[in-house]
Amino acid sequence: MTKKNVIRSFKIIALTLLLQGCKSDDDTTIPQTSTEEIVAVANRASESVSFVDANTNLVLSTLTITGSEPMYVVYVPNRDRIYVGDRAENKVYVIDPKTRTVETSIAVGNGVFHMWPNGQGSQLWVNNDVDNTVSVIDLVNNTVIQTIDVGSKPHDVFVTKDGSKAYVSIINPTTADQIYMYSTSTFAKTGEATVGEDPHVFHIATGNKLFVPCQSGQVYALNGTDLTEITNEAYTGAHGIFSAPDDGNIYVANIVDAQLYSINASTSMPNTTALDVVDAKPHNLTVNENGDKLFVTHSGPTANKLSTYTINSGTLTAQTTIDIGTNPFGLAYYKRTVN
Repeated sequence: MTKKNVIRSFKIIALTLLLQGCKSDDDTTIPQTSTEEIVAVANRASESVSFVDANTNLVLSTLTITGSEPMYVVYVPNRDRIYVGDRAENKVYVIDPKTRTVETSIAVGNGVFHMWPNGQGSQLWVNNDVDNTVSVIDLVNNTVIQTIDVGSKPHDVFVTKDGSKAYVSIINPTTADQIYMYSTSTFAKTGEATVGEDPHVFHIATGNKLFVPCQSGQVYALNGTDLTEITNEAYTGAHGIFSAPDDGNIYVANIVDAQLYSINASTSMPNTTALDVVDAKPHNLTVNENGDKLFVTHSGPTANKLSTYTINSGTLTAQTTIDIGTNPFGLAYYKRTVN
């Protein structure tokens, strides 16, 4: 073989190897990711948590926690963990959403009730309405870093998205019910306001408003900085509350007359007439990421329904009801990446 032919042969071999390398690159499988959208529901009377597909409305699985009384549930994106308060055992369970199993638990106060995380995923505030305290959990290491004695029965709680403030609704046995405001860094009470009976709380960053639905028949809008009153509108049986993702509207359950309110967050006035719901005692609410679907638990000793509603420009339309566990109470929507 001549020197010229040898060089030509090497060139052919090199080109072949290059083409094979390119083909290998083309054949490389890139890991595909997808997302799941779930509504987790705490079933107070059946010792369980239901996981419902937020798009198909199908119950995907049910986690039984023997001996528990699940009350409220939250999902913390920064931790990719679900937290469920257990009133029977005075603890908060940490659940891996991938396996939907309990990883560990955190001991808190007596009478676990409402709870809420901050926007950074570093703190979880848990109300204990038997011993009149709030447990503040450090979510980095799952330990209670502060126990706040509020002096009366704490009911609902909300921590702002920026993580600077926490609002706790207080039910007083002999005086008017109140809202207490706390610093999340010093845990000192920094303000208070008197409101209607059985108050709940929900803060929206837009306009810095704290909405307070009261079962005595009012929805207050308070200034989130100093708790001064902005508006106070009449809404019969106002109870559970959640906002649209863009904070444009809030949705409130009328637990007394089995209705849902859609309310303009800027004006505190109704977008439409109240929507009658089929099942009694609409209780707690959540909204999906797109803001076009509302989920509502219907509570009671023998209740077992989760209802869904489409949202179109603030107008609610009944969609379906889903059978879940007994006495569904708190619920949380979450969207997470799965492989």
